[in-house]
Amino acid sequence: MRKNRNEIQIIFEFLSCINDGNSQISSILRKVNIPYTKYEELLKYLDEKEMIKVTVNGDKNEIQLLDKGRLFLSQYGAFSKMMEKSYGLKL
Repeated sequence: MRKNRNEIQIIFEFLSCINDGNSQISSILRKVNIPYTKYEELLKYLDEKEMIKVTVNGDKNEIQLLDKGRLFLSQYGAFSKMMEKSYGLKL
C-alpha cells in the first residue's frame, strides 16, 4: 500500500511517467494512481508552468515533456538523494 503523497511527489511521478514514454491517459492514471479529475488538473497546471506541452491529435492528447519539466525531474532527483544520504529522509 502506498503512503500518502504530497503534491510535489505526485507531480514528480506524473512527469517521470511522461518522461518514460507513457502518454496514454489510462497508462498514466494507473502508474501515478490518480483519478481522472486530478489528471486534468495536472495537465492544465503543468502546461501553464511550461513543464509539458499538450497537443490534441484527433481524439487523443499528446503530451511532451519540455526542458523545464526535465530540469524539475533532475533537480528533484538530486535533492531527494541528498536528503536520503545526508539525513536519512526519504521523499
